[in-house]
Amino acid sequence: MRSLHILIIFLFAYTLFSVSFFDARSGEREYRRENFDISEKKFGSAAVSSPERDPVLFYNLGNALFKQQKFDQALKSYEQALATDNEQLKSHVKYNMGNTFFMQQEPEKALAMYRDALIHDENNIEAAINYEIVRQLLEQQEQEQQQQQEQQQEQEQQQEQDQQQDQDQQQDQDQQQDQDQQQDQDQQQDQDQQQQQQQERDRMTREEAERLLRSLEQNEQDVQERAQKKLIDVERSPVEKKW
Repeated sequence: MRSLHILIIFLFAYTLFSVSFFDARSGEREYRRENFDISEKKFGSAAVSSPERDPVLFYNLGNALFKQQKFDQALKSYEQALATDNEQLKSHVKYNMGNTFFMQQEPEKALAMYRDALIHDENNIEAAINYEIVRQLLEQQEQEQQQQQEQQQEQEQQQEQDQQQDQDQQQDQDQQQDQDQQQDQDQQQDQDQQQQQQQERDRMTREEAERLLRSLEQNEQDVQERAQKKLIDVERSPVEKKW
């Protein structure tokens, strides 16, 4: 970008069209001495006092303004300089307008001015060179923008995939946690059931033992009662005497 920028400034049209007015000649002299502020005043005075508002004076004034980086004022002067039938002058004006737009970081407008300069004068080599430079620059910018958009889309897609993957992982974790909790609940329920069954078995065992003990005690009591009854019956039976 920097090399292109320097090349365009280097190709700026230094040509000043000669006029017969005293201020204009003084403006030319100061311009060559690089006293651009004084040159601006001289050309401005000559342009205003010119009976026909000579386009050449406005062109030279625009050049002096450009050298001071007064780009908006330079463009206004260049526009007034277009009021000429001289195709070569129009080509120079359009070319310098292209340089001005380029300095204002408006390459699309600069490209249009260079194209117009070539329409007015197809032999304007500087306009042809700058036209190709700016065209390539715009193509490069377009490619870079396209690459940036593609990279941005890829980043967004990757971000969406990562988010979806995180959501899936979280969902899997939640499901696994629910399964673990359900498994723990089932195990606890099984343990509770086993414990309850064991308690019931233990209770039945005790009840059976007590019932069996009571039954044994009852049987023993019955046996004793029967034995005692027999003993009483024996005692009560008369003794028969055999005579």
